[in-house]
Amino acid sequence: MLSNIDKIIDSNLDDAIKMLKELVSFPSVLDEYKENSVAPFGNANKDALEYLLNRAKKDGFVTKNVDNYAGHIEFGTGNDILGILAHLDVVPVNKEEWTSDPFKLDIRDGKMFGRGSVDDKGPLVASYYAMKILKDLGFKPNIRVRLIAGCDEESGSRCMHHYLSKEEIPTLGFSPDADFPGIYGEKGMISYDIVGIADDIISEFVCGDRYNVVPSLAKMKLKIDLKKEYMEFLSETGYDGEIDEDTYIMRGVASHAMCPENGINACYRMFEFLKKYTNSKLASFMDEYFINDTKGEKIGYYIYDPDMKGLTSNLAVFMVENNNFRIGVNCRVPIDSQLDVVSSKATLAANKYGYKVNVLSTSKRHYVDPNSSLVKTLLKSYQETTGDYESKPITIGGGTYARELKNAIAFGALLPGREDVCHIKDEYMYIEDFKIAMKIYIKSIYELSK
Repeated sequence: MLSNIDKIIDSNLDDAIKMLKELVSFPSVLDEYKENSVAPFGNANKDALEYLLNRAKKDGFVTKNVDNYAGHIEFGTGNDILGILAHLDVVPVNKEEWTSDPFKLDIRDGKMFGRGSVDDKGPLVASYYAMKILKDLGFKPNIRVRLIAGCDEESGSRCMHHYLSKEEIPTLGFSPDADFPGIYGEKGMISYDIVGIADDIISEFVCGDRYNVVPSLAKMKLKIDLKKEYMEFLSETGYDGEIDEDTYIMRGVASHAMCPENGINACYRMFEFLKKYTNSKLASFMDEYFINDTKGEKIGYYIYDPDMKGLTSNLAVFMVENNNFRIGVNCRVPIDSQLDVVSSKATLAANKYGYKVNVLSTSKRHYVDPNSSLVKTLLKSYQETTGDYESKPITIGGGTYARELKNAIAFGALLPGREDVCHIKDEYMYIEDFKIAMKIYIKSIYELSK
């Protein structure tokens, strides 16, 4: 059945890219969560989901929209379900940083540029076409194959929690939202805020808005004039910043919160300046516990596990408004017991300065035996498709929908050796990788459901 699969993929490629172009055009960034409303995650997310389900219905799939939180696309029969869990929502963009419009798929140099091209609309479309090609070939799976598309993965997966509370839970599955040849372990997570009174020289501070992104822009207003000192600081350090009237601006480089060491935190750089030139209490606090520390060593909650690797700490949000401040931190934690340690160490640090900690969310780690039938089958599909027998499944600090199921792993679509461009400017996916992912997913679905 799969003997001519390369030619079949090539014949479907233009239509698949056209579908991806349509999905990228929806600016499906979380607007505001409105529980049980017509558009709980904003109109763009709702519209993207409706487009996907309408397209699938025309292609002959069984579809269902679950309250515009998530929806599924299905073919096959049987009691068991192979779940393919992907997401339509994307992280925010700073259009000024992009070479092209982030919501218009731009193809150049063999790459497809656009927000969501690799996280996660591109892999979603590759999975969809894997299902479509198999169905068009007349494949009759012995279990139901169900692509589940959610609208809130980047902001807590409330979509999937809602969906799974109302629908059957898949027996096994994968999420095309990470790396090949597979992710059998995902670290635990904790997000917390430190809040207090900003009895300080800072009158306004705006930096970051998502806990899973290293902030690339910080803007600040002060109660004293340090413009001369700020320009000297920028000259001395070579940092990217400026002054616009009374606003001090600092730029960094965004990165995914699971690897904050790959980014440049604009907030840290701004507080380097404040620590050097002022007696700011907040700057002292930041210097003691956070500045230029992506591991949580300063605050005392770093830990390393040989399998799950080291804890990471991302200071993602810093806001000062109306004499109140809020610091938002996200940690990826290798061992579940360390979740309480993060909370207690953060509380101790905050109490020392008269501040308060609010824990926003926690999630235990997700782990599937790397010797399980699921992992071995997916790995074999990857190996036989690519010829790569050297790369092995790994663990990561990212969190995917796979953690919502007991027997599921993250699987692709980033190939080994490729740059991880999730959550940053000029996000892209290679067309060739798009085709390879499609082929891997075709074989994987076939092997898991035949």
